[in-house]
Amino acid sequence: MITMSRIKEEMLGYEYTQNDWIEPQAHVMVDELVEYQVYCMTLSELTQRVTKQMRDEYYSNPYDEMTKQYREVFQDE
Repeated sequence: MITMSRIKEEMLGYEYTQNDWIEPQAHVMVDELVEYQVYCMTLSELTQRVTKQMRDEYYSNPYDEMTKQYREVFQDE
């Protein structure tokens, strides 16, 4: 018998059925591909990607959280 919480779990995706694409070896392959790609990038490319990612993370945080982080870094200002 399926209970209401079991139905909610399935709707929320807790009942994960393994995708054909995601196999145990896939995680190793992804790690190796990322490592190779990073190795082949110039310092300028790495800096640009990291800067974009950090900027996106700051913009995704609530304003209060960003203000708190800013004050922790720039205490004298």
